[in-house]
Amino acid sequence: MRIARSLSLFAAVSIALAGAAATATAAPAPAPAPRAAAAGSGYAAPTMLHCKLNVRSGTKSSATVLRTLRNRNGNCPGKGGHDSIPCWLNKCGGITAGGSYTCQSGGKSYKSWLPVKHKGKRAWVAIKCGTYVTP
Repeated sequence: MRIARSLSLFAAVSIALAGAAATATAAPAPAPAPRAAAAGSGYAAPTMLHCKLNVRSGTKSSATVLRTLRNRNGNCPGKGGHDSIPCWLNKCGGITAGGSYTCQSGGKSYKSWLPVKHKGKRAWVAIKCGTYVTP
């Protein structure tokens, strides 16, 4: 009787260990789907009021224009579409004081510049003439 109980206990422990080992080697749960590229750090874009936004090589209005972002929706000319550019830093941080600019002739003067990614390098936009969106 004692031997039968010992064998029964041994069999139960063996089955439990085998089940635990099988669970440990089971395939892990699938990774969550990746987020959209723009959601990682945010992006800058022209507004409805200012239909274009220049991407510049520095924080001065005299710096070289590397690209012009356009808003072709609403009151802005063109057949539709809205350009944007990813921010350089996470959550569109790093707004820097630089040279002064105006968004329209005779308008208010600003000095806030936002770093953005242009072809893998840091560039700048006059953020008061645009907007930025974070995830």
